[in-house]
Amino acid sequence: MRIIRHKVFFCIFSLPLLLACTSFQDSFQGKIYHPETKDGSRLSLEFFPSTRSFTRKNPVILCHGLAANRIYFKINGKDSLVSILQDQGFDVYLLELRGRNLAGAPGLWFGKKIYDYNFDDYVKEDVDTAISEVLQLSKSDQVNWMGHSMGGMVAYARLGSYGEDRISNLVTFGSPFFFPEPNKTFRAWHNFSFLSYIIPVIPTEKIAYLRQRISLLQYTEAGLGKMIYYEPNMEPDVLARLRLESVNNISPKEIRQFSDWVEDGMVETADKKNIYSNNLSKIQIPTLVIWGTRDNLSPSHVTRKAFHALSSKDKAIQIAGRSQGHSEDYGHTDLLIGRKAAEEVLKPAVAWLVARNKMRKANQ
Repeated sequence: MRIIRHKVFFCIFSLPLLLACTSFQDSFQGKIYHPETKDGSRLSLEFFPSTRSFTRKNPVILCHGLAANRIYFKINGKDSLVSILQDQGFDVYLLELRGRNLAGAPGLWFGKKIYDYNFDDYVKEDVDTAISEVLQLSKSDQVNWMGHSMGGMVAYARLGSYGEDRISNLVTFGSPFFFPEPNKTFRAWHNFSFLSYIIPVIPTEKIAYLRQRISLLQYTEAGLGKMIYYEPNMEPDVLARLRLESVNNISPKEIRQFSDWVEDGMVETADKKNIYSNNLSKIQIPTLVIWGTRDNLSPSHVTRKAFHALSSKDKAIQIAGRSQGHSEDYGHTDLLIGRKAAEEVLKPAVAWLVARNKMRKANQ
């Protein structure tokens, strides 16, 4: 009887969150595509068309960060970056890079695909395939790219090192491209990177799930949570969805490559034959760089170094923090899903993109 009462209590307690998540998922779903890369990996693209009577010149690809999937770009519904872009006449494609569950989660030791990819695979294969697929679907010549964290980094690397000419405008949110003075948390990651040679996957999805379900685990984060977001700047239900729906496992090769960057201070290929950071000067397209004043993953001096390295004549920097009259100093992920991010960060970013994308066609 006691067990039954506990189960009933848990169901009642969890019902509001479950209903909110279900309602959100049912009401905000796009059409899913699964393009395949040249090396045989499946990606996911979720399409959301313009909600205006017209469509702007180039569609937008939104790309997520490390240990993440596409969900957090749409997690707060009408205040999400997806909805704001749609409302301004953009066709939007939410990209999920390889290794994400929607396209089929990799196996641990066996199977056609396992967690054996790295940042170079994203840059060389995934970005190329995603752009090709979107151009074919949209009948456009170019795309706009908006990336958060690693999602902006893959665009920097693709543009600078591969001469990518199918991206017309770039917007990055909290995207570092140098690691000159790694903080304590970065160094802790680096010190434990030897584990990536032992285990088949970094189980960040399960860790985030347990962190949300077991409140005592808040004392085990050791600064990691503060690296990823500033919790007081996020609504509890949004933070819950972030942990339960938006986190993805990390490939050991991926984490080893990031660890090398922390040690070497720059972004480079896994074989160290090409330094992506040195090629930022080759990027000449219009670029908007956005960072939060409380962002510990992409702090001011790191973000500004990348910004100044760009050769773009049309480039701008947007700061999210109280120094700009905002309600809060923004952290890494609350740049996108903070309490007032829609008004203070996202709409100004979209306005910058609107100014560079005229109407392409009237919708029937």
